[in-house]
Amino acid sequence: MREVYVENTSMTKFGRFDLSLRQLTTQAGMECIADSKRKPDCLLIGSMNPEEFSSNSNISSLVADYLDIQGIPSLRIETASSSGAAIFSLGCNLIASGIYKNILLIAGEKMSGLETQKVTKILAKVIEENERESGASMPSLAAMVTMAYKLRYKMNKELLNELLRTIAIKNHYNGSMNPLAHFQKEISEDDYNNSKVISNPLKMYDCSPISDGAVGLMLSCEKTDIRVSGLGHATDTVSLKNRVSLSHFAATKLAAKKAYKSSSLSPKDIDFAEVHDAFTSFEAINTEDLGFFDQGKSYIHILNDETKLKGNLPINPSGGLKSRGHPVGATGLAQIVDCVKQMRNKVSDSRQVEKNNIALCHSIGGMGNNIFVNILEKVAYRNTTIPNYNQIDHAIIQKIPDSAQLINEGEELEGKLASYTTLYVTPEGFDSPLTLGIIDTLKHKRIFARALFEGEFEIGGSITVFKENETVYFRKTSYIDQIKFFVRRNIKGLLDLFE
Repeated sequence: MREVYVENTSMTKFGRFDLSLRQLTTQAGMECIADSKRKPDCLLIGSMNPEEFSSNSNISSLVADYLDIQGIPSLRIETASSSGAAIFSLGCNLIASGIYKNILLIAGEKMSGLETQKVTKILAKVIEENERESGASMPSLAAMVTMAYKLRYKMNKELLNELLRTIAIKNHYNGSMNPLAHFQKEISEDDYNNSKVISNPLKMYDCSPISDGAVGLMLSCEKTDIRVSGLGHATDTVSLKNRVSLSHFAATKLAAKKAYKSSSLSPKDIDFAEVHDAFTSFEAINTEDLGFFDQGKSYIHILNDETKLKGNLPINPSGGLKSRGHPVGATGLAQIVDCVKQMRNKVSDSRQVEKNNIALCHSIGGMGNNIFVNILEKVAYRNTTIPNYNQIDHAIIQKIPDSAQLINEGEELEGKLASYTTLYVTPEGFDSPLTLGIIDTLKHKRIFARALFEGEFEIGGSITVFKENETVYFRKTSYIDQIKFFVRRNIKGLLDLFE
C-alpha cells in the first residue's frame, strides 16, 4: 500500500448566501485546482441532500463539468452529515490501493434557501422512521443523549449547564477569529443563559446553525509535508432506542480504535482535534469516547480550560460546527482542512495552537451512526512505516433488538423512563412543545413514545405506555396504573403455577 498525503486545500466562507450549491462547490474546486501542482485523475463529491436542500441532482457530473475536468471518474458519496469525511476516507483508500495518484475532494451543502422547519424536517429524514413519525428531530435526540449522560454520571442541572455554556463560549471565541466562520462573534454568559430553549436541556447556543459552504482538498500519493496517518470508520443503529448505551457513541469508540491502530498512535499523542459539536454536549461526550478523557470526567478538563486554544489539548480551534458553521455535507472535510491550516501555520497568531504536529478529526453522520475518525501528522515529525489501513478488525456493535411484537391499540404497558426531552422547535407538521421519551419495558425492551401531557418527568421514574389512534404515548404511572399492573403481574403468576 502507498502512503497518502494532503496537498492543496480550499474553503469558501460559511454562512447564509445567495450563491447556489453549484457556485459554492465550483468556487471551492477552482481555488483548490488553481493552487495545486497536480492534476486530479478522480473527483469525489460529498453532499448530504442536494436534491431537497437545493433541487440539485447528479451533482458529481455537474461539478466536474463546471470545473472543466469532465472525463475523469466522478462520484458523489453520502453518509449524512459525515459525507465530507467519507470522501476523505474513500479517497485515501483509493490512493493507497494504487488505483489513482491524485484525487480532488469537494464537499458542500446549500441549506439556507428553506424555512427552518423545512430544513429540520429534511435533516430528520436520517432518523429512524418510527422515531421520526413521533416528531423526533436531531435536536430532540441529541437532548435525550444529553439527559441520559447527565443521569449516568449523576450531574446536577447546574453543572451540566456550566459545562455546555463553557463549550459554547469557547467555540464562539475561537470562531470570532476565524475569517471563514459563519459566526464571528463572541458570546457572554448572559447571552447563553438567556437564549431560547430548543430541546431541553439544549439552548439555541448549544446547537449548530443552518449554513451554506463548500470545501476542497487534493489528496496525492506524492510526498508533501502532511501525511494521512490513521483512518477509522464505524456505524451504529439508526434508531437511538436500539443502542445499548444512550449516553455515549459506540461508533466513535470503534472508529477511534481503528484510527489509532492504523496510525500506531494513542490519544496521548494527539496535539489538537476538531470534534463534531453539532450540539455542545457532543463535544464533551465524544472527547471521552475518543479516549482523551475518562468517561464522565470531561467536564473537569473542559472547566479547567484544557480544551481552549492555549490549553493542553485544544478542541475545535476553528470554532467547530457551533461557530464555524455546519453545511452538513461539507463539515467533515472542513474539519480536515481546518486542521491542515493549523499544521501549516496558516491561521492568525491569535488562533494558532502551540503544538500542531498531530491532529485528529472526528465527524458524525446521522445521530451518531456513521462516524469517521481521521488522523493527520507532519511528515517531518515522525519516521514511520506505511499506515496499516488494511489491518483493521471491523467489529459488530451490539444492539438491543426490536421486539417481534407490536403494542396493541388500547394496551397499557409498565416501564421506566430511560430518557426524555421537551422539544420547543418542532419539525414541520408538529405542534410545540412536544415531549418525547424512550421507555424501558419488559415486553418490548425499549419503546419510543410521545408524552400525552407536557410536564416534568423523572428519568428512571415509572411510566405507563399505551397506544391510541395508532400513536404510542406515555404518561406518569398513576396509583390506578400501579394497582392494575400489580394485579396483572400477580394473576399471571398464579396462572403460571397451575400450568
